[in-house]
Amino acid sequence: MMYGMFGLGWLMMFLVIGLPILFIVLLVGGTAGLLQNQAHNASGTQYHSQAYPIAGTPSPTTPPAVRYCSHCGAGLQSDWTHCPQCGAPIQ
Repeated sequence: MMYGMFGLGWLMMFLVIGLPILFIVLLVGGTAGLLQNQAHNASGTQYHSQAYPIAGTPSPTTPPAVRYCSHCGAGLQSDWTHCPQCGAPIQ
């Protein structure tokens, strides 16, 4: 019975002393990181995501369409034999 009370004492000491200390450390660390991030953003240096072209729009290296698919209307290049959109054969 004595070992059970001894273990319960350690558990209560951890709950009463350890958890509040852990909470305070995490709160102070999170606040410091947040303030540092705000100061970094206020300095004018902000992160921007890289822009990717929207699917379906021609890239700058793609030559302009010479023909159009009679089935779906997609732009086609002169050397293509099938439409890349619908797969219909080109006449």
